[in-house]
Amino acid sequence: MFVAVGTSEDVPRQKPAPDIFLEAARRIGVLPDRCRAYEDTELGLQAIRAAGMEAVDVRALLRESRS
Repeated sequence: MFVAVGTSEDVPRQKPAPDIFLEAARRIGVLPDRCRAYEDTELGLQAIRAAGMEAVDVRALLRESRS
């Protein structure tokens, strides 16, 4: 179902470094500033923003769906 899959083992630095998100963008051939990434942790959101991507906090989406 996925064009590319990446894990923390594929990059030298972990979140909040942007490495995993930059690697994902590279693998799918999309510039980071054209990406939207979804996360459920503060470290992940920091990493997304550091990568220059639009960040979506899925925790907020879950709160909205429960209302």
